[in-house]
Amino acid sequence: MKKTLGSKRKFIILLLLFLAQIVCFIDKTAMNFAIIPISKELNLTSDKAGLILSSFFLSYAIMQFVGGYLADKWGVKKVLTGAITIWSIATILTGMARSSSTLIASRFLLGVGEGAFPASASVAIVDNFQKQTRARAKSVISAGASVGFAVGSIVVTLLLTSIGWNWMFFVFGVIGILLAVIFWFVLQSTEEKKDTQKVKKQNKVPIKSLLKLPLIWKLMIAAFFTNIVFWGLQSWLPSYWVKVKGMDMVSMGAYSSIPYILGFISFLVSGWILDKFMVGREKYMFIIGAFLSAIFIYLMFNSQSIPLAFTYLSLSNVFLNAMNITVFVLPLKHISEDSVGTATGIINTGAQIGSILTPTIMGFLINAFDQNYNVAFMFLVASALAVLIVGITINTKKKIDDLNETTAVASK
Repeated sequence: MKKTLGSKRKFIILLLLFLAQIVCFIDKTAMNFAIIPISKELNLTSDKAGLILSSFFLSYAIMQFVGGYLADKWGVKKVLTGAITIWSIATILTGMARSSSTLIASRFLLGVGEGAFPASASVAIVDNFQKQTRARAKSVISAGASVGFAVGSIVVTLLLTSIGWNWMFFVFGVIGILLAVIFWFVLQSTEEKKDTQKVKKQNKVPIKSLLKLPLIWKLMIAAFFTNIVFWGLQSWLPSYWVKVKGMDMVSMGAYSSIPYILGFISFLVSGWILDKFMVGREKYMFIIGAFLSAIFIYLMFNSQSIPLAFTYLSLSNVFLNAMNITVFVLPLKHISEDSVGTATGIINTGAQIGSILTPTIMGFLINAFDQNYNVAFMFLVASALAVLIVGITINTKKKIDDLNETTAVASK
């Protein structure tokens, strides 16, 4: 009976995290589409639009470490509920914005809330799943990003054309607040004991010791370049399809959902492969994923056919997801369990530095080369190849227990 109840609890927690990831990424990606009518309404230049897009990632990066540390110390219930509430309020405030400065402020607050989510979600996985199944659990949550993008691409563009960008952000904000309430009541009965126990744990690896681990730094660099590729595409592709390829908003949104449908599948498959076949050989997911992602991005922006370009984009997204899931599965299996949140936060902080820089850099490149998007996309190709180089240097052939023992010794 206890085993059955435990399995149900795991399923409920995983489902909630999956739904939160979907809402998170819908809120996060909405601005990438909304920036088109917003720029027209507020007369924003490409570099100013890039600054608005980048402002989210500044606070998002800061909160990676803070959110992971607090999740390790206080448990996931308080951190997750608070995070969802904050990002939902920020989404509503975005709909109320009437200037570039207020948009920057609301996007910054959105990053505060959403930045605490990834690391605390990893802590929830460690709390509820064995090492042998953590990659699959993480892949389910990560797949929520693809669902969020796929659903968001269609829903966001429909809402933009029907009720406008202001009301669209209001709707998404209210949905987020309702989700936060559900999290609070569902996790209340299951997390209170864990919160108390986690504060009392004495074997947490010190931050200074975590920073001495080569694996942490290599994953930070890999995540940095992976996020450059990922958010470079997310931030500027909507504008590229509309301004360069001449697509209308609705058809662009429908086409844009296709890569994320395949991305959903690729996340789940990648997690299964990592659990079953790639223990100690995770570096090959980096190498293969980075190489093929770079190739397909290059083919995408050199294609004259819109359907073929979206086919190449879909394929690049599959291998980009393989890179991304590998970055965040490795800490779940190779870092001391009591420091997974902090370690994930450190790695994701490096990742978000790439996210902060990318929209602005690409906006600058597009402006500097007379609205030539190809130069900006070549920047993403080079970044994908940088992940390949980092992947070659990673060594995960050691047994997981040996690596955990290393971090445990470092804490003494």
